[in-house]
Amino acid sequence: MNIEKDNLEEMMENLELPDVEVAQHQKEFRLTLLNTKKSAITGAILLVLPLLFLSGVILKHYLHLDFGIFTAVYNWIGRMDRQYGDSSILNWVIRTLLTLGPLTAIGLNLLSVIHFRIEKAQKEIVFSIKLKWLNWLIIFLCAAIFVVFFLYLIVENA
Repeated sequence: MNIEKDNLEEMMENLELPDVEVAQHQKEFRLTLLNTKKSAITGAILLVLPLLFLSGVILKHYLHLDFGIFTAVYNWIGRMDRQYGDSSILNWVIRTLLTLGPLTAIGLNLLSVIHFRIEKAQKEIVFSIKLKWLNWLIIFLCAAIFVVFFLYLIVENA
């Protein structure tokens, strides 16, 4: 037993210690710009008004249904627009939320799931993408809603 202990002590003394290069580890450190959970919640909040409005348009004009809060939001926005027009600050806030809300949600969620770092030694940019499905779902829903509003603006004004 004593021989084994001596052998073990000798082996331990002969072990090579790992060489840790601190500068390399600092290069690998990536700072997350935004928390994925908080950006998903913010994106969902920014998605509510455009989603309710678009659902109200589809239900009222295409399906001819009056369906609670969906058509109520659509009717309220239409009534505010007819009553006050361009002179109301509330109308401009609503228009901004309808068009820029989804874009803001897309930006916030993209900042939380896409990361990149620059490798100066290899002259490379390394991208990484987190697979946070809630964030990606919000990104795609917001993109679809923005495309619908953007296409409507183009068709209406062309």
